[in-house]
Amino acid sequence: MEISITNNKERNRFETEVNGDLAFLDYEYYQGDLALVHTFVPPQFRNQGIAFALVKFALEFAKSENLKVIAGCSSVVIFVEQYPEYESLLTIND
Repeated sequence: MEISITNNKERNRFETEVNGDLAFLDYEYYQGDLALVHTFVPPQFRNQGIAFALVKFALEFAKSENLKVIAGCSSVVIFVEQYPEYESLLTIND
């Protein structure tokens, strides 16, 4: 399955359409960092790599914009555990 993701700046989310349904990763800017706060994939499309594709897109966006990332979503944490090369993008939010 090819996944095409866009940055919907008006809604502060990275999103993709899958067979007419929307999957997305909400984000917020917080003190100069990019907080990735919530991932949603419709139930019928879960476990197909869509959430990971959204997270990877978001992390690549952060890297290209020289932003640190606050992992406020479990999908981000799990992704970085599996792909530690992205760990340097994460910041701890006190």
